[in-house]
Amino acid sequence: MSKVLRWEDDAHVWSGPDYGDDNIRYHPSVKSAAVAGRIITCVDVVDWDGDGGRDLLLSSWDACYDGRVFLRQQIGVNADGTPILGKEELIEGVRGYVTAVPDGDVFHLVSASRMRKQIYLYPNIGTRGAPEFGAPVALDLDADWVKGNEFYHMARFVDIDGDGEKELVVGSDHWDDYWPNGLEWNDFGYRGYDAADRWLGGPLRAYLYVFKNKGSLAAPVLEKGYALKAGDTPLEVYGQLGPAFGKFDDGAPLVVAGEFWNILHVARQRDDGHFEPLRLIRDRDDNVLELDQCIHLPCVVDWDGDGKLDILVGAEDGYVTFLRNVGTGSDGLPRFEKVGRVETTEPLIHAGVLPSPAAHDFTGNGLPDLVVGNSTGELLFYENMGPAGNPSLGLERFIEAGGKPVRIAAGPTGSIQGPSEKMFGYSCPTVADWDGDGKADILFSDVHGYHRFLRNLGGEGTPRFAEEQLLTYGGKPLKTVWRVRPAVVDWQNDGQLHYLALDEEARLSDYRRASDTELVDKRFLRWEDGEIITFTEDVGGGRGRAKLCICDWEGQGRHDLIVGVNARATVPPKPGNAPRHTTKQAAIFYCRNVGTPDNPVFAAPIQMKHRGEYIAMAMHVASPEAVDWRGTGSLDLVVGVEDGTLVCLKREDLSW
Repeated sequence: MSKVLRWEDDAHVWSGPDYGDDNIRYHPSVKSAAVAGRIITCVDVVDWDGDGGRDLLLSSWDACYDGRVFLRQQIGVNADGTPILGKEELIEGVRGYVTAVPDGDVFHLVSASRMRKQIYLYPNIGTRGAPEFGAPVALDLDADWVKGNEFYHMARFVDIDGDGEKELVVGSDHWDDYWPNGLEWNDFGYRGYDAADRWLGGPLRAYLYVFKNKGSLAAPVLEKGYALKAGDTPLEVYGQLGPAFGKFDDGAPLVVAGEFWNILHVARQRDDGHFEPLRLIRDRDDNVLELDQCIHLPCVVDWDGDGKLDILVGAEDGYVTFLRNVGTGSDGLPRFEKVGRVETTEPLIHAGVLPSPAAHDFTGNGLPDLVVGNSTGELLFYENMGPAGNPSLGLERFIEAGGKPVRIAAGPTGSIQGPSEKMFGYSCPTVADWDGDGKADILFSDVHGYHRFLRNLGGEGTPRFAEEQLLTYGGKPLKTVWRVRPAVVDWQNDGQLHYLALDEEARLSDYRRASDTELVDKRFLRWEDGEIITFTEDVGGGRGRAKLCICDWEGQGRHDLIVGVNARATVPPKPGNAPRHTTKQAAIFYCRNVGTPDNPVFAAPIQMKHRGEYIAMAMHVASPEAVDWRGTGSLDLVVGVEDGTLVCLKREDLSW
């Protein structure tokens, strides 16, 4: 088979304008919340300042927002022995998935990236307690690769052969066998499943390699590498291998391996330096321990100070999960309890990744609250705690439907991108009084392209909702392209609601509400030149993804359209158009309604600017919600940014 090209092969780094000054923040009453690790988080623990503490080092995917590296230092100890973490600090000049390399009184940083065929070693040119890092040393690797065309996912220096010298150990990332016929989700001719919902591609693959170091840790000189074995075959997991190592309860060296799916593997090292066959990590009741998302990058550390090694694991959703060591099973391997997300003082709002916000005053205090969907398929509720001119949010709470937290997941066959995405949900909510009872309901779409109605049951505090109902069209559940935030509008202000979504061909479609679940009278919405509105040149999984917002943006009594799109979108899909052929980053467009109440038509889209620069928000999407956020009488844009932040782009800073 010829080499499969992945989009990362010619990707650039999406670094965009900095919207940090516009981040929406927690209310001062929120003293602790989950650590915000951005998108696809790698975690390590290091004594950064030389005081013996357990400081948290967080890094992320360098294709998005420069893969910046952050530190939260330990400032105390919780009652359960875990560290109290302090404010977030940016580590300048370092990027990628980063781990620490202890070297006498100092430590270096080693960085892997799926975007480059090199490992970077950032040498520490500072002193104990005052680290300072020099320019990266690029390490070109040669190995007897198991598959070839493997990318580097995560690296550590560890004494794998017990000779007292640390080797470079690298987990790989291999996709060539995954895509059916070598075609990716946005290629013409791509077909992921057959008529029986069987995946037509192969598995994701990932392996673990060792490179003997004949130099120093600050200036490595690496020999040709070889693949570590688990049993009689190369150690392999399902994509994007993140390795960690430690001597657990019985003192035997173990490898902990993260992969793309929501599980971790463990194996005991043999005398020859290789490993026994991999086994799934289990809980105290001997059940497989399942994690909440995917793409897991672990580290091994005694996090609660009880003398036993635990596991911290970062993931795609940007959170870090603490797995407490609760003893040894009958097989001699450690067992773990999933304690939950690691928290910090001075927290930053993190709404998962790919957050999609919708605004409404659910609590009745005159301030708009937020309902936010995300890639994990959750719906989070943030209460607006004011003050009116500079709103801040209470701690997020999970929205429940029928008494259970909302969590949409693709499962093995639900994502057009294949079974690797079984944990993804891509919930995209909008808020409207859909059933006309005076209470705001939630309607949302997802990874499947289904559209769901949650009836508001009323009550104080976090809104309560009935069990979901699917919207239907033509007597069947409405199934459209995926990952689209729908919109609800009363075009003629006569009480007749319409539902806007992209249909199965990604055409902007208007459906009339006939009942709580039934949609009828589909029509296409059009540009002023008569063309049906679409937002991309792509096919397959490249379609959809748009975030629709209907509002009277200019206060002229019209129902205008604002839409957020991904970096590959083309609005409208003609040669040279933005953002695909211009900024190459997720963008927001304003589409003025120049039609009539019974026949809405939209002028050519205008790419919106913030402080004179085109809005540029990395790769996946910018998700806008038009709302009078500050009580000024005019609409601002609250935007979900793919790294999990929520920003308020003030109207006076916007141009169109």
